[in-house]
Formats: sequence, structure tokens, C-alpha cells
Amino acid sequence: MLVDRLLRQGAMTELVGPLSSGRTSVLTLCLRTITRRGALAALVDVDHAFDPASAAEAGVDLRRLLWVRSEGRRRDALRAVDLLARCPGFTLVALDVGESPPRLSLGAAFRLRQAARRSRIALLVVGSRRVIGGAATLSVQTRRERLAWIGPGLSCRRLGGMRTGLQVVRAQGAPASLGSRRLWWTT
Repeated sequence: MLVDRLLRQGAMTELVGPLSSGRTSVLTLCLRTITRRGALAALVDVDHAFDPASAAEAGVDLRRLLWVRSEGRRRDALRAVDLLARCPGFTLVALDVGESPPRLSLGAAFRLRQAARRSRIALLVVGSRRVIGGAATLSVQTRRERLAWIGPGLSCRRLGGMRTGLQVVRAQGAPASLGSRRLWWTT
């Protein structure tokens, strides 16, 4: 399964891509998979972009998700992720840094990686560009490949789905088969 290839226990994965490239859909897929398995997940949302209603509609069990909103305070978000990565009980800790990722020193990135390794959690960092560099075990870039529209005529059409491509940017001990994986997302 794709989520098992993206998220490895004790490792840090970076998921990057521009707006409307499918990165939030992949994040939602990860949250849905983890919470449906009965495990706990945490999401630190820097720009308050997470929509719990849409996530629940997509199958995320919100009772198994801790949602931390940092309201744009990037330093606080990094501290929250550092704390959550050291807490026992979570299977996934995700950080959505949004469109203006915080500056993250190499030392801070490696401390997060070490915390994930010690706690045996999967740590996922989602944003518009890479911020954790060599500390990531796996870096994947999303890109929009095609939109599908549904409905009669131009005035009644609405977005019916999007085809998203995933490309491995960096893989350190990660499955190489992820590089050619393409996904079809429906809204």
C-alpha cells in the first residue's frame, strides 16, 4: 500500500509540491489509513489549512486525530512537533508547514529525525518546498497531472477529480518502487 511506502516507523518523510498538486490529498490519505487502523495520529497545522469536515468525509477518524493549530506561529509549530514526536502512543505525527515553510536548521531537523527514531513513529512534513533536507529518509514531490470535470455544459461543470503524480526526490533506505507511482484522487 502507498501509505506504508511513504510512512515508515522511526523515520521522517517529506512531502512537497505547489498549491493544487495533491499534497493535501496525500496527507489526508495518510491520516485516513492510520486512523482507520485504530492508531493515533497528530497533525500540527501551521496555516490553519486543515478542514476537519472534508477529512471526515474522506474517511479520517477524527476521534483518533489530535489537531494542533499554531495559527501561523512557525516556531511554536516546530516545538509542538518536537514534543509530539517524543510522546508515546502516536503512530503518525504530521506537520503541514503550508506555503511559507519555517527555517529549520540542519541540527533541528536531525533532532526531529532522532526523536522519530527513538519513539518509533512516522514523522511526515508537508509543504510547498523542502525544509528538512538530508534528515529526511524519503522526500516525495507531488505534481498535478490532469483535472477531470463533470457536469453538463460549461456553466454547470465542477471538479470531479485530479490525477496526481508522485516522484521520489530523495530515498535513503526507502523502497525505490514508489518513484513511478501515480494516483487518481476524486473529490
